[in-house]
Parts: sequence; structure tokens; C-alpha cells
Amino acid sequence: MEKELLKPKIDVVFHALFREENKNLTEALISDILGEKVKVITSDRDRHLNIKDPEQKFGIMDLRTELEGGVKCNIEVQVEEVDFETERFLYYWADAYSRQLERGTDYDILHKTISIIILDHELKELKDIEELGTKWQIRDEKTGKRLLTNHLEIIIIEIPKARRIYKKNNKNKISQWMMFFDNPNDKEVSKIVENNEEIKKANEELDKMSDDETLRRIAELKEKGRRDYNARMSFIERKGMENGMRKGMEKGMKKGMKKGMKKGIENIAKNMIKKGLPIELIEELTGLDRDSLNKIIAEK
Repeated sequence: MEKELLKPKIDVVFHALFREENKNLTEALISDILGEKVKVITSDRDRHLNIKDPEQKFGIMDLRTELEGGVKCNIEVQVEEVDFETERFLYYWADAYSRQLERGTDYDILHKTISIIILDHELKELKDIEELGTKWQIRDEKTGKRLLTNHLEIIIIEIPKARRIYKKNNKNKISQWMMFFDNPNDKEVSKIVENNEEIKKANEELDKMSDDETLRRIAELKEKGRRDYNARMSFIERKGMENGMRKGMEKGMKKGMKKGMKKGIENIAKNMIKKGLPIELIEELTGLDRDSLNKIIAEK
């Protein structure tokens, strides 16, 4: 039986794959995403070893790197859709940017900060953009060409969109990486590995990592935690809908019964009026007020 490789889109696996000792893989990934050759000076060391809680952030954690020239580049893989995503992207970029500045230091030490965000779902704000690696920056509203500063750069890559693009252009390097992240056990990824030397190296490293029982166990717990969380949310949503429907039906039935009872009492009052019973007696027996009875009399 062929060994099943761990999925790099799981945060603990992603961090183990692109750890400090594998800077060459990190350089290859960032270079392909940015479309230019970069050199990684430093990256996180063994952060994956601290991620043992299966429900810890559900795969939302950034890989912090420093490129040649002092440029900061953070890569985040997000497997779950969350509220206010674009606001969150900007907040985490700002956190990474401000982290460079220590108390008492001047702003001139600040360097360009790039956030690369890999999503396992599609972002509604990008639904009309069918491309990968778009760089979001601060530009003027009038022309869209004048750049205020190059210090802010956010790149959002959606895995579902990458799969579609790969079908149209299997030479696209970003989509090849995303196919590998999504499922390295897919037959199509085997073809990518044969033709992409950098992803081949990443796949070989992943193959060795997949023999690590501790890492595999943590990854399995993360996946199980995510599935259990989704199941709970689905159950809560379903029960909420069921309760809402039940309450709605109960409310509707009560309203209908109340309306029906009122109509029945009015019909009884009509018959009493026809028989010439005193209005005071009809009022007492039916519980209808004088205005309602006068209205019934006027309708005759």
C-alpha cells in the first residue's frame, strides 16, 4: 500500500516543511509567488513543535521570514473561512509591520512587509478576479497608478481558483504549488512533481516528514479537530433552523387559531343578534366589546 503524504495546507505540516533548515524551499515558493528571485535570510525555527492543540486556530498561523534587503514576508495558510477576512488580513499585516519597531527607534528602520495569504476557499471580494498573485497596495483613487508607498503589499491566493487555473494552464507555477498544498497524493500532483524541480524537492521532504509519527499524529488531531468543529457548527446551525421553523409554525398556528376563534365567536354573535337577544347579554356571553357588536350589526 502506497504511503499517504501529509497535506501541507495543514498548519503544522506547512511549518515543518518550510522550517529554517528548508530555506531553499521557502525561497522557491516565495520567488514563484512574487514572480522574482528572492533570498530568505531567516525564517521561523520549529514553530510547528508548539502547535499541539488540535483546535488551536484551525490552521490560521503565519510563517515569518526575512528576505534579503530587510523585507519582511509572512505566509499564512487559512483552511477555514472566518468573518471579516479582509479586515483581518490588514490587521495582521499591520502587526507584522509594526513588530519591526521597538520603543525609542525611528521609523526609518521600517522595511517593506509582504503578506502572502493562502486560502482554502474563495473570497467574495475577489469573485470577479480569475488570476493568482495579484498584489494589493496603497494607490491613488483617481488613476490607480500612483503608489503612495511600496511598504504595504498583500497577496491573496485561493486554492479553489488555483485548481481551475491549473486546468487551463498547467504551467502556472503558483497553481502548481497550490495543487501540491491541497493534496500531494493526487495523481495530477505526480505529474507536477515530474516537471517542477522545486516542488519535487518539497515532495521528497514531505515524504520523509510523513514518516514522523509525532507530526502525523498532531496533523491528524488538527484535522479531526477541524472536522469536529465543522460538525458542531453544522449541528448548531441545523438545530437553529429547526427551532426557528418550529417556533414560526407554532406562532403561525396560534395566530391562525386565535383568528379562527374570533371569527367563530363573531358568527355566534351574528346568530344571537338575528334571534333578537339583548345586546348587553350578547356582549356578556361572547366577550366582544360594544364596538365590535355594533360593527357586526352594521354589516347585516
